[in-house]
Amino acid sequence: MNVATAGRGRINRCRIAQVLALLGALLVLNSTLTFQNVWPTLGIRWVPEFSVELTILLLVLVGTAIRGQLPGKAMRRALVGGYSLFVIGRYLDVTVPALMGRSIDLYWDSQHVVHVAAMFLTSVPLWRLLLAMVALLAVGAALIGLLHWSFAVVLRALAQPADRRWLGTFSLVLLALYGAGRLRVLLPSERWFALPVSDLFVEQTRRVLKATVFQDSRWLNSQPPLPHSDFKRLRHGDVFVWFFESYGALVFDDPRFSTSLAEEFSGLERALTGAGWHSVSARVNSSTFGGSSWLAHSSLLSGLRIADQNDYQSLLASRRDTLVSRFGAAGYRTVAIMPGLKFPWPEGQFYGFDQLYDNQALNYTGPAYGWWAVPDQYSLYRVHQMEITPTERAPLFVFFPTINSHAPFAPLPPYQSNWSQIATTGAAPTPESVALASRLDGEELAGAYRRSVRYNLAVLGGYLRHYAPSTAFLMVLGDHQPPAVVGGRDISWQVPVHLFSRDAALLQTLVDLGFNWGMTPDQGALGSIEALGPLLLRALDGASAAGVRTAFPVTVPPIH
Repeated sequence: MNVATAGRGRINRCRIAQVLALLGALLVLNSTLTFQNVWPTLGIRWVPEFSVELTILLLVLVGTAIRGQLPGKAMRRALVGGYSLFVIGRYLDVTVPALMGRSIDLYWDSQHVVHVAAMFLTSVPLWRLLLAMVALLAVGAALIGLLHWSFAVVLRALAQPADRRWLGTFSLVLLALYGAGRLRVLLPSERWFALPVSDLFVEQTRRVLKATVFQDSRWLNSQPPLPHSDFKRLRHGDVFVWFFESYGALVFDDPRFSTSLAEEFSGLERALTGAGWHSVSARVNSSTFGGSSWLAHSSLLSGLRIADQNDYQSLLASRRDTLVSRFGAAGYRTVAIMPGLKFPWPEGQFYGFDQLYDNQALNYTGPAYGWWAVPDQYSLYRVHQMEITPTERAPLFVFFPTINSHAPFAPLPPYQSNWSQIATTGAAPTPESVALASRLDGEELAGAYRRSVRYNLAVLGGYLRHYAPSTAFLMVLGDHQPPAVVGGRDISWQVPVHLFSRDAALLQTLVDLGFNWGMTPDQGALGSIEALGPLLLRALDGASAAGVRTAFPVTVPPIH
């Protein structure tokens, strides 16, 4: 072999290495903007799709290279930094909907990051947290390093006329295919591309502007007020509104939950019937999914569909009457049991409860169960002793959002058959710690969720059979489906609603409307959650009870 042949061989090997490096760099850059979530985990997976943002970026870089203006060191750092933001945006865009069942709202969600992190990290050993932080930093450093290397390879290739030509041609062809697919419905080429990450940033910017510069609450003033009610059908009985946290319709629809919980529901129904209680059930569409429980609470109490934080803030700034004020005006003492409140709650001034039992006011000194610490059974029993046991009192309207079925659904307090024991300091067993990995694992969460539903049903059944006043009327419903990491994101926003009373004639009014007897609701939602408030007021009014059929629009909103 002569020297010329050896030289050509080295050149060919070098060229092959350059081409392979360029293909590898393009694969890295493309993959970091097109990956998908591995449900139900925080992991990601590679998918064979193209990134339209990378295609446009390559065309821009080809244009600058033709003019001899390739980025210098400072511009390369900015390029890597900007691309890193797009990678993070992609991760949020595919992970949050997969785990929560809704898109992220950076403006409002960022205000809850600290509390959510504290909720999931409660009782996690320090060494696990440090290990997770080190792993996160290592992943971040590896990503930055890969992006630096990838852009260095691409920019070196752009300095070569031949590579520049085929990169430009390839980018133009891809962009043409993407555009043709957008313009022609029958052309499938758009499906070869991942959804643009830039859409996330555009949407987040729109949401920030809507929440700040363009905030508009005029829609609220045009809404009809809640109907009035004389509540004669209650005969001065107490009214309870319980929101079971994360109690969604999947407990009846998903075999993973419905099969194992069927006996719990049928057993509870038999026990309550034997104790003289009647029940009717239905489904409604919640205004939220996987979280933001306060949107469902305010929708029910206000009679308005409060579906995002902007609507919620508009409601709080208004003077609209709610179920709380309606019952208060009728002589009821209004009480809120809010064991999940560990910080100031300015919303309470809007609702105007006569008494608020938050985390501190409940004075729980037993073992801490998760971030909120207080067992729901304890909260209910303590308020029962303080508000319901006294004989000389006004009728009560009790609002109680439970907390023990909140993600991550563990650690869970044991149900105490002897309710007086739960009020004894330290009587309950000390909760076991829950590993961080279990809190983020979909299957582990699903099992914990089933146990939390059983706990809720046990507390409900125990209270009705042993403590609830005989004239009481109870509405028990879910605030939203559990996060998508438990049941999936492609499910309805339906939640069950159960009504309990010893007055069968009163519940027959609801059956005539579309509810059915028993604990199992029919398929299909009667309407949206905000219609329940007006429905309740009309159903309990002595004069308008006969016309209650018109109170609930029987519509089924599209599945989100």
